[in-house]
Amino acid sequence: MIAPDPLDHGILNVPISKRGRGSLDAQIDKALAAERRDARRQRRAMAQERKAVRAAEAARVKFTAEDLVDAVLIRDHIGWHRVVRVNAKSVTVKTGHSWDDRIPLDRILEVRT
Repeated sequence: MIAPDPLDHGILNVPISKRGRGSLDAQIDKALAAERRDARRQRRAMAQERKAVRAAEAARVKFTAEDLVDAVLIRDHIGWHRVVRVNAKSVTVKTGHSWDDRIPLDRILEVRT
């Protein structure tokens, strides 16, 4: 027979004197402590993941305007774009609409000539 969950509603309705497993408060405290431990582990894992992403971003090659003089295509976090003009701090790219967009040099991930 499988042991019932100590916080099961069927067991919680049984008088404490007949449960024989310690006080209800102790069981609730134990369950809350386990939830806090799990939440703390999850926060630590997310912090390590954010730290790894920041380290990868810092290690990424940053492009300058001189690197992009002969560029035909550039890629940012959205996708590939056709270069119209290279400026000192940004690159003007074609869109599928009637306007052009500017992408700052620090957001460029890859270049094709």
